[in-house]
Amino acid sequence: MTPQVTSADGTRIGYRSRGTGPGLVVLSGALLTGADYDGLAAHLPGLTVHLVDRRGRGTSGPQGPGYGIETEVADLAAVVRATGARYAFGHSFGGLVVLQAALREPALLDRVAAYEPAVSVDGSIPRGFVPSFAEAVAAGRESRAATLLIQGLEVGGPLNRVPYPVATAMSWLLLRTAGRSMRATLPTVPAEVGAGIALDGPAEAYAAVPIPVLLLTGARGPSYLRTAAAAVATAIPKARHIDLPALDHAGPQAAPEQVATALRNFFD
Repeated sequence: MTPQVTSADGTRIGYRSRGTGPGLVVLSGALLTGADYDGLAAHLPGLTVHLVDRRGRGTSGPQGPGYGIETEVADLAAVVRATGARYAFGHSFGGLVVLQAALREPALLDRVAAYEPAVSVDGSIPRGFVPSFAEAVAAGRESRAATLLIQGLEVGGPLNRVPYPVATAMSWLLLRTAGRSMRATLPTVPAEVGAGIALDGPAEAYAAVPIPVLLLTGARGPSYLRTAAAAVATAIPKARHIDLPALDHAGPQAAPEQVATALRNFFD
């Protein structure tokens, strides 16, 4: 059975645990669920890894009214307190959440790590695609929405480099095969994008984070995410930035052992 905890607003948050040792809570990126990090967890021996279904996906409740970064931080806090975990790792939007948790609730965790966190530093995150993307989601045009999101944020690997009609056809196929779970999470993304953009500002906003932080990026990922991660790492007194060769934004799924090695070195 998948355990559930109750967040501050009464929403149930589901997660699965595997392994033994100190607890590590893992938060997914957009279009992903906790199950998408099974491969990463398998390469983290010596840790109890708690794979969370962020709200709006999997075994968790809906985003609900008043959704924002405060909601996500409260969800993380509920899982941390239920499990006793003292470490957290987030990918993409999940990375933004763990950084915000370290900033807003500095006593909650001992160490946090993030892979290409969706931090917008001085307007770094692209946003020109957002109105069209939100309209496509509202209209149920899933393939168009997925393509606008992936190409707009430059996180699609091969999809970034093909013409829009071809990318849309590829998105249609993906959403009906290996990416079926993406279809279920797509409606949650407009609110997440809005929450991330609302936090745009200088990297120095994270200077008050008092705990050790590891910021990972992929050398083939979006350059704006690498630049923002480097700036945030400079601002946080106990932070380190590592750029992993040959990886793109999907590093935790495509190369879990390489990402896990960096995490083990940090959390050990």
